[in-house]
Amino acid sequence: MLKPVEKQRVAEEIAEQLRSLILNGQYPPGSKLPPERELSKRLRVNRASLREALKKLEHLGLVRIRQGDGTRVLNFMETGGLELVQHLLPLAGGKPELIRDLLEFRRIFGREIARLAAARAGSDKDGLAKLRALADRADTVGNAAELFDLDFEFYVAIAQLCGNQVMLLLINTVRDGVRNFMPLLANLAGPGDTVRKHHRDLILALEKGDVAGAGRIADEYLRMGAELAGRLGGKPELQPQPLPD
Repeated sequence: MLKPVEKQRVAEEIAEQLRSLILNGQYPPGSKLPPERELSKRLRVNRASLREALKKLEHLGLVRIRQGDGTRVLNFMETGGLELVQHLLPLAGGKPELIRDLLEFRRIFGREIARLAAARAGSDKDGLAKLRALADRADTVGNAAELFDLDFEFYVAIAQLCGNQVMLLLINTVRDGVRNFMPLLANLAGPGDTVRKHHRDLILALEKGDVAGAGRIADEYLRMGAELAGRLGGKPELQPQPLPD
């Protein structure tokens, strides 16, 4: 249900409410949002704030605003971008397949950036030193959430070694969403000693320029997280789907 909005962050709060209703399916693709006059009355906001919020939703690919047609809900799987992941993750309790898909993406992306970094990182002494520093920090961390965050930063640093700007922007896009959902995802990480050994093994493969070895090490580690999610969730939808080698 729509709720009155406080004065601070008015447009953002309006957008959050409407975004959740759309992503939850309460406004399905093809349907229209209530007219602006009705929405502003129910939310107790002015029309200018409401229009700003609707523009935010349009930017996310959730709605289309047309003069004479109102605000129509779009199929966000056809029109949305990766930034929607961070808004979908909090709804994942009712969409366990989203966690499975996120972990599958993480596995594919992690495997490929490890392979690419192994091929390109030989001369990047600073980049390799950054990986070693992150691995050293992981050796001193016992908290699961903090170790998970370090592991994520480790893979961001690997992406930086690839020298591909699009890959860096891609991983930056999902970073906030992953961090906002860290309590669940941290529980899907492997034991601390496994994480630390993984970091050292992967650094060694990168230093050697071992493309196949780096891909295998990353893939085995990230597959373990996906399989753990399937076991802990107890739901068939969480079981990882097979991937080609």
